[in-house]
Amino acid sequence: MTGLKRLLAATALTGAALSGAMAQETIFLSTQLRPVEEATKVRQMILKGAPGPVTFIVEEPSPFQTRMDAETQAGKRTISMVGALHGELAPLVGSKALEPVDELVAKAKERGMPDAMLALGKLGTDKQMYIPWMQATYIMAAKKEALQYLPAGADVNALTYAQLKDWAKNIQDKTGKRALGFPAGPKGLLTRFFQGYLYPSYTGGVVTSFKSADAEAMWGAFKDLWTHVNPNSAS
Repeated sequence: MTGLKRLLAATALTGAALSGAMAQETIFLSTQLRPVEEATKVRQMILKGAPGPVTFIVEEPSPFQTRMDAETQAGKRTISMVGALHGELAPLVGSKALEPVDELVAKAKERGMPDAMLALGKLGTDKQMYIPWMQATYIMAAKKEALQYLPAGADVNALTYAQLKDWAKNIQDKTGKRALGFPAGPKGLLTRFFQGYLYPSYTGGVVTSFKSADAEAMWGAFKDLWTHVNPNSAS
């Protein structure tokens, strides 16, 4: 049965194409690490000791794209470096908003970065358009009291989705409560769960397997699972 598979959610660090010499100040625009606490740590810890002043600016994905496109079309670029998701960087290749960072490949390999991850950073070209910067994963937490309702033979550290559904059903049957939760609110990033976990676990991919018998089975199974999910997940 399909397991709870983890898949890399790539975030990228890339150099932006610049007209003329790079200014002494480095402008680092990022769609990631936006919360105040995270952005503060970037400025005070990660960028501490950087050669020259670095201004770290965070932006939502849509304004990020708009700003990159506007600066590229105007031929006047202020952004030295960007950090964004793989899918947010891909459109910038066609608009010539990025310049290759091939000179960083050797250093990345020295630090143990797998070739498969570096290959993602080519964005379908023969140049290294970004260097993978960070990855994200989901963490599932359970109260100790819930462990008694695990289905027979289930390993809490190696659950299948079928076992997860049975676990949630057991809890509901025994306690009358729909106790399973998902981040399905307006900013809950449930889409990343679908893209990075659910689809790959059932179909082995996301894009080419989007419309398939395996995907249809996946949505049917998730619909059954959802009957045991706490309604507050949607908020």
